[in-house]
Amino acid sequence: MTNASFSLWALLRSQWLLLLTLLLYLWAYLVDPSRALQALQVGANTFASVLLLIVAVFSLVGVLQVWISRDLIARLLGREGGVRGLLIAALCGTILIGPAYIIFPLLMGIRRQGARWAVIVIVLSTYAVKLQMLPIEIEFLGWPFSLTRTLLTFLFAFPLGLFMEVLLERGEPRSGTLL
Repeated sequence: MTNASFSLWALLRSQWLLLLTLLLYLWAYLVDPSRALQALQVGANTFASVLLLIVAVFSLVGVLQVWISRDLIARLLGREGGVRGLLIAALCGTILIGPAYIIFPLLMGIRRQGARWAVIVIVLSTYAVKLQMLPIEIEFLGWPFSLTRTLLTFLFAFPLGLFMEVLLERGEPRSGTLL
């Protein structure tokens, strides 16, 4: 295989979701052009509505990576952070707001700066709690449900985070490089 064909194949593999989406739109256009164009318009409007938010999040990730030292992240959220780091992760997960796609770039950024896998998993797990939404949840679903769900989420977030860390670190190279 030549370099050009190899790099084209690598590009196609890395952009599989975009290619799949384009193929689905092409298929939809062949089946019903008017509905496909309507779907494309809805997709474009949705993309436009979140574009500024995505740019803001990526900018925040850049600021975090430049202004917050790798040592601080490693000290607070890495192995050195211990239980305190895991508790910080749980607190951060519960106070984060917005759609889920916002936190993935942030978590990738802190992971690259030295946060441990358990921290990433705990943030994602406790993100389901949403402290600011608890009053609404209680209003509609009641105290017993909300309290039980919140406690179980926290109870299982820590062992899940530690278990995932063991699994993920088993496959990581030991060269000291992250991701």
